[in-house]
Amino acid sequence: LKELDEEVKKTKLLFQRRIGEDGKTYTKEEFLIKFHDQQKWQDSKKPEDDDRPKWTIKDFCGPRLGAVVADSFTPQNAKGDTDWQIAFMRTLGRKGSVEMVKGLLQSQDVVTSLANEIFECAKEISAAAAATGEQLNDKFAAEGAYAMSFGTRADYFNGLEVRIGAPNPLVLDTMITEHCDCADSTAAWTTGCYGIETTARTEWLLVAGEIIDELRDWTAELLSQNPQASGRPDEVPEQDWNAWQVVRTELEQQDKERPPEWPKETINGTHGRTESRSRGFLKKLAAINNSLRDLGEKTLLIEEALGLRLYTGPLFEKYNAVNRGGSLSGIKIAFMEERFHQLCGEKGKENRFTTTIYVLTSGLVKAS
Repeated sequence: LKELDEEVKKTKLLFQRRIGEDGKTYTKEEFLIKFHDQQKWQDSKKPEDDDRPKWTIKDFCGPRLGAVVADSFTPQNAKGDTDWQIAFMRTLGRKGSVEMVKGLLQSQDVVTSLANEIFECAKEISAAAAATGEQLNDKFAAEGAYAMSFGTRADYFNGLEVRIGAPNPLVLDTMITEHCDCADSTAAWTTGCYGIETTARTEWLLVAGEIIDELRDWTAELLSQNPQASGRPDEVPEQDWNAWQVVRTELEQQDKERPPEWPKETINGTHGRTESRSRGFLKKLAAINNSLRDLGEKTLLIEEALGLRLYTGPLFEKYNAVNRGGSLSGIKIAFMEERFHQLCGEKGKENRFTTTIYVLTSGLVKAS
């Protein structure tokens, strides 16, 4: 335990955070990768504490450990039988004792089962891309999105992390990787609804290209009206507009690879997406954000708008396949798991689009 305590102290130092010149929060490793300046790290401010929920061992492990304990003292002939379980608990409460409960737990070797589950929890956190609990909360405060799950209460309180893993706080970079640099990124598939043959990379480049075009066109429109203007629309706060331009710059690095046209529909093609795609959607995003701001609510990030736009196209099949058959825990239906691997990569090379799905969840909650 002493050796573990020393290692905990060393690891905790990795969680120091500073605010970068772009206003975002970084660990030291992330900061140096982004800004390449040790002195800037020393001079940068620490983020202030806020009242958002913090990650805790209790919240993460509690439901899972509770399930282990409950399962251990539930009689085998009562499992799956609600009436029997109620009768058992009532009888235990009337006729049993603490010593009887201790005997039940000891007979099932609960300590070993708990130790196994705790170690599994620890391994998941050690492998998580996000360095701190705060980093998860910074981008993805979307706990209410899990209310429609057909799972148990434990599933509800555990949220997405135990199902698909933890998101990476470097949101846009990770979304690019998930769509362009994973095992399934260039693997073609044909959608069920419209018979579109496409790839994750193709869809990303086309939708990212729309973001680039919208920002370019909006800026050009403003400057054509007033050549002396800053190029920033009045309805978008300067901080947001600057963040949008950072995203645009990063997306433009791949734009030369953008396909010249959208993959065609081979069925139900009378209202193809090429002809019916919306225009001016960033202006609509600005209007929505102003309404949210007036209500004191969190505004939509441009990454969330990008993710939601991706979801309206063929990629919804991959995202849904992850949620239906690609869970890291819980019961999986065989044909859904098979479909997940068909769409998102063979075993050992699966792409769960983890950060993208968190972005979608967060965006849907804000926009609802």
